[in-house]
Amino acid sequence: MCRHRERRAALAQSVFAVVLLILSMIPLGTAVRGAEPAQRPLAGQTAQQIVANALKPPAWRGPTARIKAASARGKHVFFINLTEEIPALHEWGVVMSQQLKLFGVSTHVCDARGSSAGIISCLQQGIAQRPNVLVAAALDTSFIASYIARAKSAGIRVITAQTGVPGLPTISGDLAEVTFDYPAVGRLLGAWYAADSHCKSAPQIITSTSSRQPSLAEVSGMQSAMTQFCPHLVQRAVQNVLIPDWPTKLPTLTRSLLLAHPDLTYLLPLYDGMTIYTVPTIEQMHLGRTIKVAAFNATPVVMQNELAKPSPLAADVGGPNQWYGFALADQVLRVLIGAAPVADEHVPLRLFTRANIGSINVKADESTWYGTVNFSCMYHKLWETPCT
Repeated sequence: MCRHRERRAALAQSVFAVVLLILSMIPLGTAVRGAEPAQRPLAGQTAQQIVANALKPPAWRGPTARIKAASARGKHVFFINLTEEIPALHEWGVVMSQQLKLFGVSTHVCDARGSSAGIISCLQQGIAQRPNVLVAAALDTSFIASYIARAKSAGIRVITAQTGVPGLPTISGDLAEVTFDYPAVGRLLGAWYAADSHCKSAPQIITSTSSRQPSLAEVSGMQSAMTQFCPHLVQRAVQNVLIPDWPTKLPTLTRSLLLAHPDLTYLLPLYDGMTIYTVPTIEQMHLGRTIKVAAFNATPVVMQNELAKPSPLAADVGGPNQWYGFALADQVLRVLIGAAPVADEHVPLRLFTRANIGSINVKADESTWYGTVNFSCMYHKLWETPCT
């Protein structure tokens, strides 16, 4: 058991630890572009209806405007990745590059290795190479804004990725964005909590990147949904544990919260990698049948070891990474040929609970978890190329 937990802890740290670097770069209180979409009403649906819909495999809601992608032939893309060590981030770049190659577009990948020096070095290299498009993946726009301006001055078109809120960017020089909808993630988790708990006791939100754009957006979405569905609920103050402190502070925080608040029965850590440290503590306190946990990412190791087995983890929201890679390629192709960028690629989300976990094979490729939509074919049709 100890070795098993050590392996899980090591994976969690390798997947999430580089995000700490971003925290040190951005001052607390940094505004999140477009955070207001978290306040959008949930179409008059009840929390139960939202959960029921989110449990189903997603449908195609992507772009409809076709483009002559072949016109991009001979162009060059410089792709800056926060780190190639995180499997999801690596996969986004690989899938995007593979699709661009079909149209004769070359891609240079620069691994920032999760360091401020690496990010700056990649940005400087990218601007010096004068690509047609520079893609900044998982880099906070407040940190790289001056380099976006430099790229614009050099005639380079910039696309940002995973800043948290879909929509056309507001920073000068940043032409397009492709991101999961983090406010929607938060709203979904908030709706699940309301439907499951009937608003009997406020949940405890635990963030890990309080000044990073997606985390702020997700927390805003959670709070918005709880205000909507549990209007009389007094929400608890959000707790924050920085990533390198997860192994030591998350267990301590979990224990202290549960001891200090006997009415606390729901924990909402933002990312499911945090559950590797909260869930064992809950079980050690013999509260595994009392406390429920919900989070975002649907990380395979967590899905396999927690949601697919008896554990306090009761809900996990996920987004398809390969689908996202196609969406990124779509946006790049549009910008390369001078077409209007898409405000929202609508990369879907799906809620996983024990109500639907048996309908997927958690050990199979995660792309199979999101239903039968042939997103590859849908995008190829948009690009006017044979469906494969």
